[in-house]
Amino acid sequence: MQTPSIHGPNVLVVDDSKVSRNMVVGLLKNRLPTACFHEAVDGEAAVALAGTLSLSLIVMDFNMPGINGVEAADRILQQQPGVPTVLLTANAQSAVQAKADAIGIQMLKKPIKAELADQIVAMLKVNA
Repeated sequence: MQTPSIHGPNVLVVDDSKVSRNMVVGLLKNRLPTACFHEAVDGEAAVALAGTLSLSLIVMDFNMPGINGVEAADRILQQQPGVPTVLLTANAQSAVQAKADAIGIQMLKKPIKAELADQIVAMLKVNA
């Protein structure tokens, strides 16, 4: 496993929508200018990429091809327990919330806006 970025936190953003990934990265980059952002297009790619990084934060969509965001987050957190993880999704059903709660990740409703970006950054316990 690689060491954390010397420039700042390693942030993994996972969403099958390039537009959504760009929005998340753009808002977070303004608040975490020294962070190193890594992107994945689905859950399997996220799990594979996470195996090469020492993560500081994960922002994950729920609905993606292959494994969903909760399953991908669970696999990553088994390897890197304690990484702050946000399930950022438009699928705000109580069943999805229960799955997120079961593995200890926070669920926030899309679309990402400044207030949500601030909540996500606060999970890192850094002054943005």
